[in-house]
Amino acid sequence: MSYSELVNELKLEGRLIGVTRVDSKDENIDDIFGCVYKAMKKVLEGRSLVLKSGSCSCGGFDHNSGLNDERPSIPGGFGVFLSHGSSQMWTPPGEKFKCSPEIAEAMFDMLPKDVMDGFDAIKFEPYREGMEADVVVAFVNPDQLSAMIVLHGYNKASYDSAMATTVSGCASMLRIPFAEMKKKEPRAVITGTDLAQRHFMEEDLLAISIAGWEFENILQIT
Repeated sequence: MSYSELVNELKLEGRLIGVTRVDSKDENIDDIFGCVYKAMKKVLEGRSLVLKSGSCSCGGFDHNSGLNDERPSIPGGFGVFLSHGSSQMWTPPGEKFKCSPEIAEAMFDMLPKDVMDGFDAIKFEPYREGMEADVVVAFVNPDQLSAMIVLHGYNKASYDSAMATTVSGCASMLRIPFAEMKKKEPRAVITGTDLAQRHFMEEDLLAISIAGWEFENILQIT
């Protein structure tokens, strides 16, 4: 299957992003406001984007993308914010994604660490045929997602070659796939499921992150 056949058959034109870990000293760093998923629309339209620690106004981006392994510093505590919040003025209302602060903090502690391998920035580009990306992210509707999962697992005996997670959009798009790409058989990671970032995406779209070298393997399927 050639790249053009994949794109044409699955109607993925303008839906693929290549993500690569880079050195910030070699790049022009961008600054963005708000959720990185909002900025992905510009990347899909043809713009490149390079982010390092502190260049995204969303406080969770650094910690969830893999740029920073420490828990996010949030007034009142990260665990409180991600669970029930607080009535105190100095604490955000809370996102209520986990049942307790302890469970929320344990979830973050379980995320893979040291995924940047010495790089300190992340580059997002429209995917180009043959580019050597660390991760390829495809923005897909349910039918396209099904096809990508089948193609990714086509030459594998495992039934869990793709995974869904209950983490932030940044972690499922970046941190976890960065960790998976180092494995002999990396799992694809379904992303775009974070309730806090869903409103930045078209309502019928999800996304899937696949290790770059595994994406190239898909193109070798005949």
